[in-house]
Amino acid sequence: MSEHFDKLKKIGIQKIHENTHISRIHIESILNEDFKNMSKIQLLGFISILEREYGLHLESLKESALNYFQNIQDEKAGEEDVKVFLAPKRKTNLTPLYIIVVFLIFISIMFMSMNYDTNKEQVTNIDNSAIESAKNTIEPVVVLSNEENISKKIKEFKVEVPEIIEKEEISSFKIIPKAKVWLGYIDLATYKKHQKTFKDEFDLDPSKDWILAFGHGRLNIEINGVIKKYKIKKNVRFSYINGELNEINLEEFKTLNKGDRW
Repeated sequence: MSEHFDKLKKIGIQKIHENTHISRIHIESILNEDFKNMSKIQLLGFISILEREYGLHLESLKESALNYFQNIQDEKAGEEDVKVFLAPKRKTNLTPLYIIVVFLIFISIMFMSMNYDTNKEQVTNIDNSAIESAKNTIEPVVVLSNEENISKKIKEFKVEVPEIIEKEEISSFKIIPKAKVWLGYIDLATYKKHQKTFKDEFDLDPSKDWILAFGHGRLNIEINGVIKKYKIKKNVRFSYINGELNEINLEEFKTLNKGDRW
């Protein structure tokens, strides 16, 4: 990686966060070149902010990011051509040994009975008590059906469900101008453009990613009850990505807006 990228690492996560307001999680991911938790648009926007803030040239980092997202796109295309075949499971028939033993005893008794009928003139006495004793030693066999066996096995397992920790939801994103102001706002998911002039409070969908352009910066912006106050007389632009608001310049705005000023 380049010398400029090394300088960025030396500045440190906390200092970069304080200067740029980029979240610590995203800064750590960028410094570690771990891009899986960011979209392509977000990552390029963050890199532009870092270049502007510290006067760095991070072309090698951009190239690494673009290669990462290209590889993901290629992998997804390859997965569409793969067909997975699942071989049917063979049913196993496990017969307990003691069932076989019982069956053999039963056959022996039947054979003895048949032999008695055909040769009863030669046989003078059969010890009935021995037969009864043999019968008493045979324990009843309970054969469970497949469904019962499966149900029994399921009950023997204890499934531990991992605890799911949810991020705090952003429930409000409000623009509160101190004077009548023009606002242009673009949904980064669709790049659909909107604009309006207003002097009262205006709400935006906090679950979406936006880029915003104002005619002036004399306004307050409230996100989840936290108010940021601005006193800027000239035009001002912001990015609102992943629930975080950052002031950006024209070049960063154009980067996030596919090269367009508006």
